[in-house]
Amino acid sequence: MKRILFFILTLTCMLQAGDVLAQKRQHGGKNKLEPYGFFRTAAIFDTRDSKAGSEDMFYFMPIDRFYNYEGQDIYKSMSLKSYAITTRLGVNVSGYQYGSMKVAGKLEGDFYLMNGTTASLRLRHAYVDIFWDKLGRKKNSFSFRVGQSWHPMAADQPYCVNVETGAPFTPFNWSPQLTLEYSLASRLRFTASALYPVQFLPTGPFGENENYVRYGLIPELYGGISYTGKHFTARAGTDFLSVKPRWRTVTRDFVAVDWYDIGTKVKDRLSMLSPYVYFQFEKGMFKVNAKSVFAQGGDHLRLMGGYAMYDWRDIYEYKYTPLRSTVSFLSFSVGRELQFMCMGGYMRALGTAHNLSIDSNGYCRASDVYYSSFGDKGIAQMIRATPTLAYNAGKLTVALEYNYSAVQFGTNNMLDNYAIPRENLHWIANHRVMGVVRFSL
Repeated sequence: MKRILFFILTLTCMLQAGDVLAQKRQHGGKNKLEPYGFFRTAAIFDTRDSKAGSEDMFYFMPIDRFYNYEGQDIYKSMSLKSYAITTRLGVNVSGYQYGSMKVAGKLEGDFYLMNGTTASLRLRHAYVDIFWDKLGRKKNSFSFRVGQSWHPMAADQPYCVNVETGAPFTPFNWSPQLTLEYSLASRLRFTASALYPVQFLPTGPFGENENYVRYGLIPELYGGISYTGKHFTARAGTDFLSVKPRWRTVTRDFVAVDWYDIGTKVKDRLSMLSPYVYFQFEKGMFKVNAKSVFAQGGDHLRLMGGYAMYDWRDIYEYKYTPLRSTVSFLSFSVGRELQFMCMGGYMRALGTAHNLSIDSNGYCRASDVYYSSFGDKGIAQMIRATPTLAYNAGKLTVALEYNYSAVQFGTNNMLDNYAIPRENLHWIANHRVMGVVRFSL
């Protein structure tokens, strides 16, 4: 509660100071503060228990069946919940100029963290944009973004009203970053980023942990290119993540030929590439967009994935291989005051890039597969459809969304030599109905 009051007090002081600051010249520019945000309340009905984050608001997938001794599927339970924790406050700062350099920034938070029954403030975005127009060639511009902001692969989202905005069928991630953007031509733009995981973490032998990147000494990297026309936008890029699943030993062994003690340095390393493409078309009240990702790992992007260990013979350098998948969505929006939206998503597991060791039954060791905590090793494929009807009365929005999510599971401890489930394949579905009321500032 103290942090919430501190944030509101700070924002209020900034807004009160805005009128004074706007009157002062700052090397030829003016500071301009623009507050924004919304009050948002959602009520959700589910027909099945599911994996979801933050009080079931951030939805991932239905949980696989589990039968008790009475033959009942314990996860086939209807539920109803309602929260207002996605209420958001933010402020944009612009207008400052120093010579040919312009500076802008953003501070944004919401109440998405729950501490028992109390909502706690969470930082979403906090960054500074530094940019120059007409640097180099006449029509070129050059900019830096420093701070916490959307991952470049997550900035374009489908048309829907749910909190997860299409995840896990599209990347969802914001991270501390240094992002460079450069206009190659009037409609063509190059983007390069170095990022560090904080809230969206890669998985591994020690669960979700930033230390895989911290001790790996290589930041997450992104490179991409964008084209923006009058009605059409296209992007393509690649995410690069290099992790050290182990950076030192955590046990001791004085019996093996190559004995080792706790804290012995090791050489583990795994590097993964995840390319994607995105398209968007807008004309009048009609919008359509689509995105497709070939993911290696991808768990730090809130995609279903991870990696596996395939060689442990050298105790100082285990070898790993990424779990691969394809994830895609297609969505559209029609109307303005009365708006209809719909998103369709599809994910398919493609297994590991390298052959895994198997036991006498032909299965790999499930303990060697490190998978997203919000997913399941037994996922073969997933689908989702979310038709939405919204009424927009100025700053007030009332929406009703139906979410059909279905997963084809296999037995997660019976994976083949590429970590793909082959046994007991079956579909599990959940029907979610969500009502949303949002009032924007």
